[in-house]
Amino acid sequence: MLDSYGGERPPAPQWFIDAQQMPRDRITFAVDGCDIELICWGKRGQPGMLLLHGSMAHADWWCAVAPLLAKEYRVCSMSFSGMGGSGHREAYSVVQMAQEARAALGAAGLFDADLPPIVACHSFGGKAGSLIAGSDIGERLLGVIFVDSFVVPDQGIGRPPPYRSRLYQTQADAIARFRLSPDQPGGEPFALDAIARAGVKQLPDGSWTWCFDPDFFSKLENGNGWEALLEARCKLAFVRGELSNIVTEDDEALQRRFLRPDTLFVGIPDSYHHVMVDQPLALVTAMRTIAEAWAKERRR
Repeated sequence: MLDSYGGERPPAPQWFIDAQQMPRDRITFAVDGCDIELICWGKRGQPGMLLLHGSMAHADWWCAVAPLLAKEYRVCSMSFSGMGGSGHREAYSVVQMAQEARAALGAAGLFDADLPPIVACHSFGGKAGSLIAGSDIGERLLGVIFVDSFVVPDQGIGRPPPYRSRLYQTQADAIARFRLSPDQPGGEPFALDAIARAGVKQLPDGSWTWCFDPDFFSKLENGNGWEALLEARCKLAFVRGELSNIVTEDDEALQRRFLRPDTLFVGIPDSYHHVMVDQPLALVTAMRTIAEAWAKERRR
C-alpha cells in the first residue's frame, strides 16, 4: 500500500498540502484519570463539530477532512483512550468511549456557538456516537453523522483476533507496513501516509511501533448502540461508501426502516469503508451539506 514509496511522502495535491498547513491546536484533557488527545481547527465560537475515529485508529485519521471543514466550523478530532496520543487503561468500554466524547465536546468549547454542535463518527466510533445520540446530551446536539458505521439490529459484540505489538527498526519500515483494517483496495496514498506517520511512535530503545494498546480488544467491554439510536434525541445522518463491505445496502435498508423518519442517507460513489482516504473531498461535501441542512432547519 505504501511500501512502494520506501518511507518517502507520496505526491499530494495542493489542496491537501494547504490543509496540512492550517493552524491547529493539540489539547490534552483527562477523563477518569486518563489523558485524552484532542486536535482542533477553527476558532472558538464557530459552530462545533467533533470527529470520532474507528477501531485502532487515532485523531489524525480525519486529517484530509477536518481542515476543510474548519472554514465554517470549530472542528475537533479526538483519540479514544488506548489509541493515538491518548493514555491507556486497565479496562475499556463503549460506555467509557462515549463519556470521553462527551467530555471532549466541553474541553474543545464546541458548545460556545449559538448553533448546537455536530458529532461525526467513523466505523467503530459509531458505537460511542449512538450512545451520545440517545443520551441526555443528544438534546444539546444538532445531530450525529455516521460515516460507514455498522450500527444495525443484532450487530453482534464479538472481538476481533488479538493484535500483536509489532516493532520496526525505523519509522520508514513501519510506514511501509501500514495496512487498513479491514483491508480494501484503493485509498489516496497521500492521506494514507499522513495517517501512518501520525500513528507510529518511537520507543526508548529506538525501535518504532503503532500508537495503540495491543490489548485493547481483550480489555474491552463491547456494546451495541442500536437501542440507543432508536431513542435518538437529535437528528441522524448516515454516509456510506457505496463499495463498502462493512455497511451494505441491506444494512441501510434496516436503518431506513427503523430509525427516525427525518434521518438522512448519503452514498459516496467509488468509496469503500475508509471513506476519508478513498474520497475525502466527496466526504467533506457530504458533511457540509448535511450540516447546512440541519442548521437551516434549526434557524427557521
